[in-house]
Amino acid sequence: MSLVVTGLSPDGNIEALKAALTAAGISLDALQLISASDSHESISRGLAGSGIITSDAGTTVPGLGTGGVRPFFRNESLNDRLGDLEIPDSELDNYAEALERGKSVVGYFAHSDTVDKVEEVFKAAGLANVRRF
Repeated sequence: MSLVVTGLSPDGNIEALKAALTAAGISLDALQLISASDSHESISRGLAGSGIITSDAGTTVPGLGTGGVRPFFRNESLNDRLGDLEIPDSELDNYAEALERGKSVVGYFAHSDTVDKVEEVFKAAGLANVRRF
C-alpha cells in the first residue's frame, strides 16, 4: 500500500496546509517540504580548485591550468530527499523540473489509517499533482 502522499506547492507557503492537517487531527511531524535551494553544486560540501589534478610540478591540462575554484560535483541531497518520499526513479525528473520552476515538493509519511485523509487535505489545500507512492 502506498503511504507517502506528495503534492506541489506553487510558492512553498504551506501554512494553510498545516492548519488543515491540524484541523483534521493529523500530526505535522511527518510533513516534509523540499525546495530548489535544497541542492547545490559542490564536492563534499566544498569546492575543488584546479590544482586537484595539476600542481606546480605537474603537466598542464587544457582548461584546468587557469586557476580559480570551480564546482566539481552536484550534491545529491536533492535526489536523496525526493527518493526518501518513495518517488520512483522514472518520476524524479518531473519533480526536479518542478523545483527548477520555483515550485516546492510537499510530502507526508502517512499511516494506513490516515493516508486517505491526508490525500484529501492535500487536494483541498490546493496542492497540484497530488499522488501516492
